[in-house]
Order: sequence, then structure tokens, then C-alpha cells
Amino acid sequence: MNLYQINQDLQNKLIQLGEMLENGETPSDDEVNALLDLQGDLTDKLVNYGKFIKNTQSDIDALDGEIKRLTAKKKSLSNLVDRLKSNMLSVMVDNDIAKIDDPIMPIRRQKSPASVHLDIDAKHLPSEYQKVDIKANNTAIAKALKDGIAIDGVSLVRSEHLRIG
Repeated sequence: MNLYQINQDLQNKLIQLGEMLENGETPSDDEVNALLDLQGDLTDKLVNYGKFIKNTQSDIDALDGEIKRLTAKKKSLSNLVDRLKSNMLSVMVDNDIAKIDDPIMPIRRQKSPASVHLDIDAKHLPSEYQKVDIKANNTAIAKALKDGIAIDGVSLVRSEHLRIG
């Protein structure tokens, strides 16, 4: 049985036993044992879910490490390519070589599109040339709410999470 089925069966069994007790009936040993078995099944299923989650989390952690390793390798190779291109461009400029007509690997110098270069801090530019990125300061908001300050459209929410292992 899956977790949902066990939960449904357990809830149904509890309702049945509750109705029996309300009617003054005494549940049989088999009915009580069935309830205890379902509770045991539920506990076992939850523990197995926890084990699966722990194993999956260790896979995620290993993948995170591999991603970091590959990202560092990618950055290193990108830096190498950038250095080699810079060296090639420098040598071609020094020797006034505009292009190399090789049938397999043609190489040519090309003008890049114009880009903006700021010699001043962006905050000193006129406002029409600035971008403003507004974000909520959650730390300050949480402190204000805890101190009893009401802020329209904002509330503190406390949720629950699982801690496994």
C-alpha cells in the first residue's frame, strides 16, 4: 500500500471505531489490532520515505559538487580561450594582419558593436539613464511586524517543515 492508501484506511478505521464508541459498542480485539497494524504500517512507510529522501539528498549533494567542479573547469577553459584570442588579436594588430584565408580555419579581425563605458558611478547619471531595482527588505519587515508595527498587505507566516535524520 502507498502512503495515501494507508492514511485513508487509518482515517476510515478511526472514524469507524469512534462511531462504535459513541454508540456504546466495544471494539473487538481484531478491530483494535487492525488499527494498530495500520499505525505500524504508516510508521514503517514514513521511515522508508525518510530513508529514500536521505539517499536522494545525498545524490543531490554529490551532483552539487560535480556541478561546482564542472563550473570551475568551464571557467578555466573559457579564460584560456579568452587569453588565446586576446594574444592572437594583439599579434594580428601588431603585424597589421586583417585576415588569414585558410580553407580550414579562416581567421579575421572584426569590429565589435559599440558598447557603453562609464567613467562615472551610475548613481551620478540623470534618472532617465538609471535602472532602479526595488526589492522588499524582508529582515526589516519581519522585525517591524514582530515589534507590533502594522504594514498593509504584509504578514508573518510560520510554516512547518520536516527534519529527517
